[in-house]
Amino acid sequence: MSSSALLKAARGAAGIASLAMVAGCASPPNNDRTDIREAGDGFPALNDNWHDGGRFVEPRNILRIREGQTKDQVRQLIGSPQFSEGFFGVREWNYVFNLYTGEEGGEYLTCQYQVDFDDDMALEDSSWRDVQCPELLVPTKVAEDETLVLSGDVLFDFDSDQLTLEGRRALERVAQSAKDKFTSPGMMIVGYTDRFGSAAYNQELSQSRSDSVADYLSTQGISRGDIRTAGRGEADPLVECPGARATPSVTECLRPNRRVEITIIDLAEG
Repeated sequence: MSSSALLKAARGAAGIASLAMVAGCASPPNNDRTDIREAGDGFPALNDNWHDGGRFVEPRNILRIREGQTKDQVRQLIGSPQFSEGFFGVREWNYVFNLYTGEEGGEYLTCQYQVDFDDDMALEDSSWRDVQCPELLVPTKVAEDETLVLSGDVLFDFDSDQLTLEGRRALERVAQSAKDKFTSPGMMIVGYTDRFGSAAYNQELSQSRSDSVADYLSTQGISRGDIRTAGRGEADPLVECPGARATPSVTECLRPNRRVEITIIDLAEG
């Protein structure tokens, strides 16, 4: 091969390598994705342009979405977005999920879900188009003198009292529901853990978690002075699971015990 031919081949190889490096920093192409057409509310329009019936997804995977996750981590949990929103530096992914309603006959609701990324392409926020959709994942409707039970695994990361993204969203719906239904809502919030860990540590964690819930609700229009909190540690378990070690199966079995209970009363009637 002549020297000029060798030079051309080398330049061609360098160009291909450079393109591969740039593509590796961007979202992978997906020719099956629908082009974005705005509906006027920040979400894509589901009209004649939409060619996918929606994706059935494991609800728990959506609840595992966390701030700071990479695009690859999001894709592992809920798949690739169903809309083509560009190639380089995409900061918004849009999905259409089918979520079962729990009613007989396999009824489901088609829901639009949006994930936003920051400048570093780390997950920054998420949102639903329809308010009834997140209720299918974490029911938060409240009634007077009834106790609302929220999963500690949804509200908090493991061994933490810091509220997750979905946890904050759930509490925002609790606060709105309480304000809509009651003139002057008051709350009793009780945190619980499972049986693993020392009694003293579990007591401290459960109290800290109930305080975190109360503090966040106070930013959503519920007076902090009208909220009482308590930590009960591993007391009053809802389920009993055999096993002396915190294996994944035992930990999963004990999930109902890791919870926060919220009881709401109308102080205007007191």
